[in-house]
Amino acid sequence: MNQPDQISAAFIRNGAAGLAGYAASELLESHPDLKQDLATRAFATWQGLLRQCLEELAAALAAGRPQFLAEYVRWMQSLLTARGLPPGAVAWAVDSLAKVLAAVLPAESGARAARVCRHALQALETPSTELPSFLPAHTAHGQLAANYLLALLEGDRTRASGLILDAATAGFPVQELYLQVLLPAQQEVGRMWQTDEINVAEEHFATATIKMILAQLRLHAPNQPLNGKTVLATSVVGNQHDIGLQVVADFFEMDGWKVIHLGSNMPIPDLVQAVESFQPDLLALSVSLRAQLAALTETIRAVRRGTHGAVVKILVGGRALAEASDLATTLGADGYAADPLAAVAQGNVLVRAPK
Repeated sequence: MNQPDQISAAFIRNGAAGLAGYAASELLESHPDLKQDLATRAFATWQGLLRQCLEELAAALAAGRPQFLAEYVRWMQSLLTARGLPPGAVAWAVDSLAKVLAAVLPAESGARAARVCRHALQALETPSTELPSFLPAHTAHGQLAANYLLALLEGDRTRASGLILDAATAGFPVQELYLQVLLPAQQEVGRMWQTDEINVAEEHFATATIKMILAQLRLHAPNQPLNGKTVLATSVVGNQHDIGLQVVADFFEMDGWKVIHLGSNMPIPDLVQAVESFQPDLLALSVSLRAQLAALTETIRAVRRGTHGAVVKILVGGRALAEASDLATTLGADGYAADPLAAVAQGNVLVRAPK
């Protein structure tokens, strides 16, 4: 079960919509009470949730890491429980998925996929712990982050921005404000959304505000002299998350690198062309979800087929590999970095000499 299985993963990716529909039907027939919880939206909702599970399952099979699906369904259980669905609903859904996969996929692929689902069901037997707050309340940074978050929740972006910029003026190191105030506060926003304490509109407001503040705060950061190195930073296609990528780009710039920041969700052909055109020393790729690992693999392969892409150093970061950093080199990258400081340090190791 721990060996990579690209064939089964491809079967699941290609048939995800239909498989999710079959599993949703089986789930609602087996547990009709779930129809009452979501009324007319029951089938569409569960089909969407099960399709996300299938994407995680495909990633787990392709990497030979069954824990990928286990971790995802535990997260999904905490999310749906917070939104009022029965605690056993996710387990029922995964069980329905296992039955459909075993029945519909080719024999060996179906059996392997069902085994990964059963592994995930075992993980659900352990009660999910309450998600901890990301804000260290008893530190100066934590108190600043809490005040900043309160301003966000009250819809006051002017006050939120003022708190951060006043702290920079007062002598708080800019990198500490990035790493110990803004990013933990944004993680807390994500936790609050997951536990249904805030809605999507509030989360979007917080995200838009932090982007504005990052642009303002960047002007307060001291820069090292230019070192002759260039980094091209982007997120793989499908990855819409760009706050962490922006911080990484800013940290490289503070370190003296020339930064070409392409933003999120970069189509592969355009990225390949950018690598050949700009000829960076380092390509920094962000991948947030494990379902995007297939896109990461395809991206690296496409880049490597280019003349400059064959020699450029590739550094991967993002949550998708946080618990499986060794996969970065397996997929063709030169290294992995868990955070912005590590990204700059690793970039300087990979690209030792100035141009």
